[in-house]
Amino acid sequence: MEGDRADVLILGAGPSGGAAARRLVDAGFSVVCLEQGSWPDRGAYRGGELDWELTGLKQWAMDPNVREGPSDYSIDVTDSDYGILNFNGVGGATTLFNAVWPRFTPSNFRTRSEAGYGSDWPIGYQDLLPYYERTDREVGASGLAGNPLYPPGADFPLPPLPIRKGGLLMARAFTRLGWRWWPETNAILSAPYDGRNPCVQRGTCNQGCGEGAKGTADLTFWRHVVAGGGRVETGARISQLVLDDSGLVAGAEWFDSAGQGHFQSADVVLCAANGVGTPRLLLASACSRFPDGLANGSGLLGRNLMLHAQSLITGIFPDALESWQGHNGSWIASQHFYESDEDRGFLGTCKWAMHPTGGPLAQALPLGGAPVWGPAHHAHVAERLGHAVYMDLIGEDLPFDGNTVGLSATETDAVGLPIPKVTYRMPEDSKRLLAWHAGRAVEALNEAGAAKCEVIPYVPMSAHLLGTARMGDDPATSVVDRFGLAHEIPNLGIVDGSVFVTSGGVNPTSTIVALASRTAEHLIRNRSQIRRPEPARSVFIPCTLEIASGQHQEERVGVAAFDDSERARLSDLADLLIPGSESRPAPSEVGIAGRLLDQVIEARPDLAEPLHRAVFESALSSPERLDELAVDDEEARRALELAIAGGYYMSPEVRTAIGYPGQIAQVVSPDIYPNYVEEGLLEFVFQVGSNDDSRTKGGGQAKTNGTL
Repeated sequence: MEGDRADVLILGAGPSGGAAARRLVDAGFSVVCLEQGSWPDRGAYRGGELDWELTGLKQWAMDPNVREGPSDYSIDVTDSDYGILNFNGVGGATTLFNAVWPRFTPSNFRTRSEAGYGSDWPIGYQDLLPYYERTDREVGASGLAGNPLYPPGADFPLPPLPIRKGGLLMARAFTRLGWRWWPETNAILSAPYDGRNPCVQRGTCNQGCGEGAKGTADLTFWRHVVAGGGRVETGARISQLVLDDSGLVAGAEWFDSAGQGHFQSADVVLCAANGVGTPRLLLASACSRFPDGLANGSGLLGRNLMLHAQSLITGIFPDALESWQGHNGSWIASQHFYESDEDRGFLGTCKWAMHPTGGPLAQALPLGGAPVWGPAHHAHVAERLGHAVYMDLIGEDLPFDGNTVGLSATETDAVGLPIPKVTYRMPEDSKRLLAWHAGRAVEALNEAGAAKCEVIPYVPMSAHLLGTARMGDDPATSVVDRFGLAHEIPNLGIVDGSVFVTSGGVNPTSTIVALASRTAEHLIRNRSQIRRPEPARSVFIPCTLEIASGQHQEERVGVAAFDDSERARLSDLADLLIPGSESRPAPSEVGIAGRLLDQVIEARPDLAEPLHRAVFESALSSPERLDELAVDDEEARRALELAIAGGYYMSPEVRTAIGYPGQIAQVVSPDIYPNYVEEGLLEFVFQVGSNDDSRTKGGGQAKTNGTL
């Protein structure tokens, strides 16, 4: 079945495809998008519900290999130091992203000429500035203009979000140390904008924003595309791209959710499936003209994968900071030590950013650390809940030829397309970068008054998927040109993070959408010069496939499988792990094996079967013997910990006892004069920015945002 021919076919309804599509539709182009996922249901997001932390570890996890949703495809990471995070659906990865919205610095485009590593981009900061500012307006970025690290430009459309108590503590500490900081720019609304509601500071941004304050691509781009006449085909699994006899791309073969085959023809095809999905599709579309993958004459398609080096530092303070709350997002950032300096023993840039630390389950089962069970459990959680902040370090990942995206030789998806295989080894340079910056960050946290700091040296997962179809002026050393169009197939473009030459040390989405908008503008200005493929001739897929409803659908034991004796055993185990105290009820006293167990399994049915094994097949008699259970059955141990801690901290009685009201709505008030301005903390930043040329590299005159 063939769809009407489109001016432009976009593969993937994430932020990059959306930025390009919105500009093209505004200019009168007919646009069709093929998206494997569906439109989001904001009512399904769990940020305001009791089970938000439990479901955030499964149904709303960023890892498709964990999530296993009906729209996901598996990713083979058996030869990778990192897991790969993404999301299929209209909005793409922005559905679950944190919405931190910094730009590349001018030096990030000139790493070879200025710092002696990587390659210079064929474009610079000023080339992207109009598109940074356009996409800032489209997403409703909240920020403060005048950061001395950047050249001057327009104000952000909205004032910055509040930096909260934890951010203010750190801003004061940075000032005392003489280190530059700045209120972070976020793609989260600080005021009503474009028919959307402002942020309510729940702190659950990475599990979907029910208020619509976060700049997800479905709201910022795709709803405008559809309103302008564009079409989004959801549930569309692409099997391959098809070339005409002259070597131009003619369109894409795809299957709908019922398994019916289709062909969508177009004058131009833009790949927007991220730095893993795009090379996967182009490699899988190999043909006699391009036996190593479409547009892969350079041999660089799928190579130079960059994922960003990331470290997470928890600073634990004696002060009550209510740090389960607040946009997540970032409150403030420091780039005082951002620029590469080989005298430190490594190359690359790195940004530090402050984040909230989550609810009680995140403190009971900390990322990268071991939970504390038994009598010390309550003190462990109390020390952290509302008293801790995260310092997230994002370090530049250097391009290496051996870090690749290829095709699995053994596993395919529902339409027969090989799943992607990621081969990635974390460079030693990245480890040295993170270790050095972590040392400085701990200094800052200690200066702010942290009682202790806990460092996760590196977080082995990434949603920043970059570099696998790099841009450049030389076809021998790049896949696409400076406008994102393939050197060898001029009507094939790539608008996602695949085109990055270097990764920078900042979150990449703002730069990704600016590049995509620039590609669209190039197509608009050169519409009459675009080479068009021959009309498709009887291109039709005569078969119908049976599309599975999910990746792995296993039979699960339901709530009814837990009889009275099992529930009694679970209650005893829960009291063993979390014994009651004078100020905290025991799990058995709040119904851990009754209504709370039912709520846990309703929220997480995948836990039922391993929990059954943990309850009846283990000889757990003390918290210490959990390690023995892990040796025999790690899945069972994890299910037991999640069921007990997850159920316990959903109890209203427990939440009252620990002073945790849940992730309540706190609508921001952008008209409040920021305390950091009142204290004069930014005056110091301006002085550092104007006096420290080695740090600024691009400079610019500081200015204040008139909305403050």
